This record gives sequence, structure tokens and C-alpha cells, in this order.
Amino acid sequence: MLGAAVFLVSFSLLAFEITLTRVLSVLLFYHYVFIVISLALLGLGSGGILVHVLNLRRPSDGQQFRGTGLFAGLFALSIPLSLILMTRITSVAGWGDNTVPYLLLLFIPFFFAGALLSSIFNALPAESSRLYAMDLVGAAAGSLTVILLLNRLGGMASGFLLGTVAAVAAVVIAVAVPGKKVKQAILPVLSLATAVVLFVSSAAGLYLPDVPIGKTESKEITSALNEPSLAGQIVETRWSAFGRTDLVASRTNPEGMTIYVDGTAGTEMYRFDGDINNPGQAIESLKTTFPGYLPFTTLREGEKDSALIIGPGGGRDVLMALMGGVKKITAVEVNKELVDIMDKYKQYNGGLYTGRKDVTVTVAEGRNFLKRQKEKYDVIFLSIPVTKTSRSLEGYVLTENFLFTTDAIKDYVDHLTDEGRLVIVAHNSPELFKLLSVSLEALSQRGIDNGTAMNQIYVVGAHMYPVFVLKKTPLDKQEVEAIHKSVHDLNYDLGSTYLPSLKAVNCPPHSGTLRYDECNMLNPALLAVSMRQVNFDVLEKTIASQTSLNVSPVGDDNPFFYNFEQGLPKSISLVLWASVFLLSVVITAPLVYRRKRMWEKSGPGGRSPVKNDLPRFAIFFAALGIGFMLVEISAIQRFTLFLGQPILSLSAVLFSLLLGAGLGSIFSGRFSSEKITKVVTIASLSVAVILAAYAFSLPPILKQLLGMSLPLRLATTIVLSGPLGFVMGFLFPSGIRLLKDTGMERYIPWMWGINGFASVVGSVLTVSFAISSGFTLALLSGVGFYLVALLCVRWGFRLPVITQTTDTSLARLTK
Repeated sequence: MLGAAVFLVSFSLLAFEITLTRVLSVLLFYHYVFIVISLALLGLGSGGILVHVLNLRRPSDGQQFRGTGLFAGLFALSIPLSLILMTRITSVAGWGDNTVPYLLLLFIPFFFAGALLSSIFNALPAESSRLYAMDLVGAAAGSLTVILLLNRLGGMASGFLLGTVAAVAAVVIAVAVPGKKVKQAILPVLSLATAVVLFVSSAAGLYLPDVPIGKTESKEITSALNEPSLAGQIVETRWSAFGRTDLVASRTNPEGMTIYVDGTAGTEMYRFDGDINNPGQAIESLKTTFPGYLPFTTLREGEKDSALIIGPGGGRDVLMALMGGVKKITAVEVNKELVDIMDKYKQYNGGLYTGRKDVTVTVAEGRNFLKRQKEKYDVIFLSIPVTKTSRSLEGYVLTENFLFTTDAIKDYVDHLTDEGRLVIVAHNSPELFKLLSVSLEALSQRGIDNGTAMNQIYVVGAHMYPVFVLKKTPLDKQEVEAIHKSVHDLNYDLGSTYLPSLKAVNCPPHSGTLRYDECNMLNPALLAVSMRQVNFDVLEKTIASQTSLNVSPVGDDNPFFYNFEQGLPKSISLVLWASVFLLSVVITAPLVYRRKRMWEKSGPGGRSPVKNDLPRFAIFFAALGIGFMLVEISAIQRFTLFLGQPILSLSAVLFSLLLGAGLGSIFSGRFSSEKITKVVTIASLSVAVILAAYAFSLPPILKQLLGMSLPLRLATTIVLSGPLGFVMGFLFPSGIRLLKDTGMERYIPWMWGINGFASVVGSVLTVSFAISSGFTLALLSGVGFYLVALLCVRWGFRLPVITQTTDTSLARLTK
């Protein structure tokens, strides 16, 4: 019975963790996936430390399951209550942008889960293989099922259902473990009743706490809803695993409605009757007010046959392409709910996405879609997403974006016709310079030097929405002059505009100190690059010294386009060193305490096998925690572009790794105690070899298989990740069995805590490696930590001669 309960606990735990990332993305200005995962793991580790401390303070009286029912009930009850309280925090004045209350609140359910699971492993160390397998398989099932729940129920109702699942597990635990059944069952039954009432009420529409939006000042939707001049109101809300999508209408602007994703990334849906020759004043004004339209005005006959628009949002870019005379438009939008809203309101928007033969809309991720196409386009058009994340320097470092990397630029160029062009609309100068950096590096990798490449590029300067254009072939003089005239006529910013073959007017000649803002006619820094006076890398260093901005190029291996901070970002550095410090304390404090106790008992010359082996065990479990996170996060990144959506990659990779690890854990239980050291040795070496092979072989393999259908790509992900998970699954339960066989089972909760804290270090370390050197290095670093675990086993853990007995009454609890 306990095996089933552990399955349900892990199922609800991981599914709840993913659900929180969706709810937090609405409440706060950044998708705190990284922070939530770290916090969850910290809570799990802290729960294990609590159980260890309690064990030290009370005698071993045979009550192995003491406190287990209490932890189970508190965990189940904290899931729905934490969700409800989260929605209330945002309504408190001044707390909307404060992350600390959310983080403290979310710590609680994971803390109780860590205490619960570590206490069960502590009570039944001989069954660790079976229990750990149920733990991993439950988590795998939760990672997959949560996508369906979020798409069907949304964030809050999904959380209530997961609370119900956790409460069922709590009741099972209360009934299964020895003790006073009635007393143990009170809290679990109360938590079950609470969760059931909340879920049924939400499903019936009687009670569903609203996830408040428009309360956080940093959200774009806040001004739309609260400013009197806009007088906005939410017309429709849709939830999915992608996020929350809101349609907002303004009583002061009947010609447009705005679609927001998680309260940010606002995109306009215009009132349109379907006649592109008479589109209405609001749409017509885009020709003169939005710089992104200018590239369409210079297209000649034969250059307007087709366009690919990545991220069309509410249709602005599609409308511009139609007004520009493009005959066939393919639009790729990653958010299905947005496309469905456009379809529902087709009477308002003229059936822009569903009622025109010249427009085809596909729901997919842009790069993933492009890499699976053989068709070439005259125009590939993108707008850099307008989100709070992309405006906040502290959020850049955790935002991966595969649309703006050197590899992406090469893909775009490969899918352009001979006269085709890539058009990207940015929002500020740092984005513009980073686009230039990425593009010049991509062309340089193909043997095109900076000076030559600049003949294929032009920049339309604007204080808002500067435009970057890369043509597949050099621009001719006639086109450049036409663009120059339009920039003058539309009164765009000449000082930040760059056009090849034109020289600056009244601009001082290039001197030893390069400034990219030193003259008012055309961008002198880009002119210097085009005239081969400097390479762009010199300009990068100049910008870094003058503005402290990082505009260095990024690739698919380190796709942090939004990281404009020099070096390792301060937020990452702070979390990294804080987590390393906490892990050090968790490892050393009990060792110092134990050493003092042994010194008092045996004297200065005394020796103890416990004292000698505990440090090795601590390092062993720490290495497993760090190594697993290095592998997990790097693998998720590897498959994100392959599968097309981050949330799908997260679920698929977690499912395959955890399911494989669960099977490996079960299989590890077949080996006798005498063979455990050998099993751990082989498993650690196998993990190291597979990781080394994956680091270099996965990118070309996935590139070759990218053209397959989504079901086949999902199956490929499982087939490639499963074997790695299988061998990884041997190690943790084998370590638990080693603790038992060496007579140190009372330290299992401590090792659980060490593993949890180490996982926090591993997650931050992965991001640090990825930012500085790429995910390949992060994956290879996992090899080192699994080899450390191997050395701990080979150099220690000598089994004393202990007669082991099996408590069949306890063993039956796991079945």
C-alpha cells in the first residue's frame, strides 16, 4: 500500500510544481520556472533534514513511521491552501511585485513532501529500490498528465485536483502504517474533504478563485485595465499549458482589442472588414507610424510572392504584409489559444486567420516549423516578443530564445529566395546591436567578413521599434536610396539608421575612441564596420565598456539572447553561492556534531566506521543530486527545439528520464548486498559514457530526425532519454541500501536532505555553465559528478559483518 501512496505523492508533487509555473507566470512578471524548481528542491531537502534532526533528538523505539501521517496530511492540505493564498497575496497593496511572499509560501508544500518521503525511506530502507521506483514512476506520470490537466482545467482547478490526489495518498498512508488509525487519519481525511469540496466546486462553477491579473504594476495588462484613458476590460480568458491568454477591449478604442499572454506580450487585434484595399484608418496608419512596414514598400515584383511570419499575434504583421502586396502568407503562432480567439472573433477581424485563401496559419514554434520546411520565402518577418521578461535585465538570464541565435540566422538565410530578406522588429538599441552581433557572427561562420556582410544589412532607426533587415544578397544602390528617402519622409531617427553604400553627413571621421552615438547622421559605428575600419567584436567591447551591456552573439547551445548583463548575472551568482553555502552547512554541520559525539565516547584515539564512511556517503548523494540536475536541465534544452515547445520538452524529457530511472530502480533491487558496490560502479560508468556520447551525438541526430511528425518525435525523445534514465535509476536506491547494510540507516533522511540541497546547486550550476560556455559543457560536467560518485563507492562503504533480517510485516506495506 505504501508503494501506491508514494506513487500518488510524487505524481501530485511534480504535477503541482509544473502547475505553479503556469500560475506564477500570471501573478508575477517572469515565468519563475527556474526559481520554483530550485525552491521545490530546497523544500524537499529541508524536509529530510527535519526528519534527521527529529531522529537525533528522540530514542530509537521501533516507531519507524512516527510523524508520517502528520506529514502526509499537511502536504495534501498545503497544496490547495497555498494556491488560494497565492491569489490573495497579489491583492495586498505593494505585494504584487514582491516575490518573497510567494517563495516563502511555496516552500511549505515541498517541505512537507520532503519530510514525508524521507521518513518513509527511513522506515523501509530495505525496500528502497521498490519505493524509489514508485517515486520516480509517479513523478513521470505527473509530468505527462499535468499537460492534459492544464489544457482542460486551467491552473487553479488543476491544483485542487492534485490536492485531492495527495489527500488520497495521505489517507492510504494513515491506514497502512502502524499506530492509532483514527488519530492518524483525522488530518488526512480533513485534507481529502477540503480538496474534494474545492475541486467539485470549481468543476461545477460554484467556486473558483480567480488568478488576479492587472494587480501587478510591472505587467503590461495592468495599465490597460486600470488607466482611465484606456478603460480596458477583459472580454475572454483562456487557460492552457502554454499560459493564460486574455482578450482585452478598450471602451475608448473600438478599432482594436489587445491579446495578452500571462498579462504581457500584448498584441493588437484590429477591426477589419476583410478589404485590404480599404482596411480602415487604424490599419492604414501602420504605413506611416510603424517602422516595420517600411521594408515592404521597397519590394519589387518577384519579391512579393511569399512571406513567412513567425509570431503573428493578433495579426498586425499579417495585415502589413497584405498591404505590402505579398501574395501568399504563412503565419506560425506558438499559442493555440490565441489562434482560437482570432477564429472566434473572425467577424471582428475579418476572418484574417481562417477566412482568407492568401493566409495560412499554423500552430507551431517558429524555428521548429522552419527547420522542417523545404519551401523558401521572399520575406521572413519576426517581431521580438514584447514581454516584461525581455525588458527586465534580471529576467534575461533565464529566458531561452531559439529565434535569435546564430544558428537561427543561418536557418532563416537558408530558407530565403535569392532576393529574399529577413526582417526583425526590435524595441530598443541593445536588442538591435545584439541582432547585428548574432547575424554577423552567423555570416562569418560561412566565410563572409563583417565588411562584406554589412552590404546585405540595413537598419531603420526609431526610438521605438527599430528595424533590422538582412538580405540574402547585397542591396543595390536604387533600393538603398529608396529606403533613405522613406526614412527622411517618415521622420525616423537618422542617427541610429544604417544604410550600406551611404556615407554619413557632417560626421567627424573615425578616431581612436569609437562611440556609437557620436554623430547625428547615420550610425557612425556601423559605418565604421562596413568600411572595415573595425570589426564588430571591437564595437561589442566598446559598448560593453561604455554601457555595461553584453551584446555578444549567442547560439543554440547558449540561447540566452535576453542576457544583456556582463559576465555571470548577479542574480545567478547570488543563488549559486548561497546554495553552495547551504549545501556545505548541511553536509558539514552534522559531521562536526557526530565527530564531537564520537570523540566524547571513544576518546582522541578512538576510531569509528561510521565516522569514516559518513563523509563519503555525503559526497556520494551530493554528487548524484548535482549530476542529475546537470543532465535533466541540459536534456530538456536539447529537446526543446526538437519538439517545438518548452513545456512539451519539459514534460517529455522528465517523463522518459523518470520512467527509465524508475525501471532502473526496480531492476537494482534484484542484486544482493554483496554486489551493490559493483552495480553502482557499472551504473556510474555507464552514465558517464552515455553522457559523453550524447553531448556530441545528439545535435546531429535530432537535426536529421526533425522532419518527422510530432508523435514520432515524442517517441524518439523517450527512446533516446529512457536508457540514460534507466542506468541513473540504479544509484540513489543503491546508496540507500548501502546505508542500511553498513548499519547507518538512521542517516537516510540526512542523505535525502543533502541530495535535495545538491539538486538546487545543480540547477543553478547548469544555468551558469550554459550562460558562460553552453549546455554541452553543462552536460559534460555531469560526467565528472557521476565519476565522483563512483570514486566514493570504490574507496569506501566496506560492509561490516552484520546479520540482516527481513521484517516481513514492514515489507508488505510497500506492496
